[in-house]
Amino acid sequence: MGVLKNFSFSGWLRQMAQTCRRFPVAVLLLVFLTCFLMCIIYGIHVNEKRQFFYIFYPATASVLAVSLQLLTEDFKRRPVAIVTQAVGHVLWLGTSLYLMQFDRFSMQQLVAVSATVVAMVLSMFLLCFYRKDDDVPFWNFSQRLFVAIVAGVVVGGILTLGIILFVQSLDWLFGVEVEGWFPYIPTICMVLLAPLLGMSQIPAGKEKRIHRIMPYTGFIKGVVQYLFIPLLLLYMATLYVYAAKILFSWQLPVGWVCYLVSASMLGMVILIFITYPIQHEQGNSIFKRLTRWLPLAMIPLLVLMSVAIGRRLSDYGITMSRLYVLVFNVWCYVVCIGLLLCRNKRIWWVPASFATILLLISVGPWSIPNVTEHRLQGEVREAFAASGIKQLPVMGKQYDQWLHSVDKKVAASIDSKLDYLQLNYGYSSTRDLIGKDAVIGHYSLALRTEPESTELSTSYYNNSDHLLTGVAVPQGYARMTSVDDVVIAKHEGNRLELDVMTHDASMTATKHRFEATLNQFAERDQERNGYDSVEPLILKNGDAALVVSHFNVTFTGNKVSYLSMSGILFSK
Repeated sequence: MGVLKNFSFSGWLRQMAQTCRRFPVAVLLLVFLTCFLMCIIYGIHVNEKRQFFYIFYPATASVLAVSLQLLTEDFKRRPVAIVTQAVGHVLWLGTSLYLMQFDRFSMQQLVAVSATVVAMVLSMFLLCFYRKDDDVPFWNFSQRLFVAIVAGVVVGGILTLGIILFVQSLDWLFGVEVEGWFPYIPTICMVLLAPLLGMSQIPAGKEKRIHRIMPYTGFIKGVVQYLFIPLLLLYMATLYVYAAKILFSWQLPVGWVCYLVSASMLGMVILIFITYPIQHEQGNSIFKRLTRWLPLAMIPLLVLMSVAIGRRLSDYGITMSRLYVLVFNVWCYVVCIGLLLCRNKRIWWVPASFATILLLISVGPWSIPNVTEHRLQGEVREAFAASGIKQLPVMGKQYDQWLHSVDKKVAASIDSKLDYLQLNYGYSSTRDLIGKDAVIGHYSLALRTEPESTELSTSYYNNSDHLLTGVAVPQGYARMTSVDDVVIAKHEGNRLELDVMTHDASMTATKHRFEATLNQFAERDQERNGYDSVEPLILKNGDAALVVSHFNVTFTGNKVSYLSMSGILFSK
């Protein structure tokens, strides 16, 4: 199977032809994607939504095409294979056309699409090995498919760098300038040739289902037994020491324990996969006993992880990441118990169950992103109702008053939940709860119990320069001056005092002071308004009026850390 073994140009051409016959749909999709990207590089303009579809669909559908071909090429009845492939492609085509209509993905859509693409990639390894006695062929096929993918990427990268260097040498040595061709080289090599090379190395026929164990070399055995296993055991021992510490001090574990235990679990699963052939060899009794009981040793650490997750949920409430970690924790229990029962002899079900669960909790109205959004919205509504607010949305001034009228911890909690909703789901998720002019995410950050929240940054941005085209001096004002130098004179709570400096013909400086509120910036934030045009912000004092056509205000914690404003100053 080696990429360079017995290499010849004619043999390579025959291999490419066989690849095209074996994966015709995937090859056509990759050719289309390459041609479209080259058109974009050339400068052909395409509508953004169509551009998304013409890139997203062939890129993902080519992976689906390979997976479906690997599954159906073993079917005995050709019509069933054709129908299976057609149904799969039609469903994904419809999904891609549906996604094409959106300017931006919602959090639910982004998570669902990402999970589906991950499942597609895993399906290339899994779909055609679902029978009871297929674990050995599955392992052999998986490691050869992985090598084929890596080889395609590496050879494609080397080819890209080599051709770029060759083209550049033409300029250095002969003065032949071909700079305009540089973007086409990685497109052809990495988008078309690298996948073709990888697909050409995917085992076919009898090579696809090898039931004999491929033995490891002594070097790989040594690396696994004397490097990888000791590191994993050391890592797990450290977590056991920490568990003993919290039991002795009778303290709950901190949140980052979840990530350390997850890393240990991942290392254990990788170890069992890598060493799967050794489980079937004669001898190695110590090694077999060690790997067999690793899942049992992992269970107490999973209990520690469960306690840490429970503490985070109890103290801070639900978030998407915490629910995903919770489901992952439950899956880890199932994996450890399953590996103990099958003595590490069955492994196909581990990645298969991961892909299945990932799809189930990421796609559909019951998905974790949907559940999280609705739960947080419900908690905000309940808090407002409990404090006597019956009419929603709560506008900015009323929201400010509410924050200072309820318990500080309740106010900080609800403000944090609203901030989380807007940050992860967009402003549409809070449209029915608070007004556009409400300033959220900056109330009493010192009261928040989550340390990572204290350095949150939020920006309000608006660019309405096009609204100022051909502006005339309004009645009552004598001068019109372009302004781009605005500084903060004072910042107290929700109120800002801004100084604008202007100079007359004799370079005499005049300072104009204006008052603004954070609510005014929030109300005109372009993201809240879906990037639609909004009226420019107009600030007035007794002698001047400042029409703000552009602003960018950033808050770090509860203080303004960056301010950029420009517009037109009308003075008397």
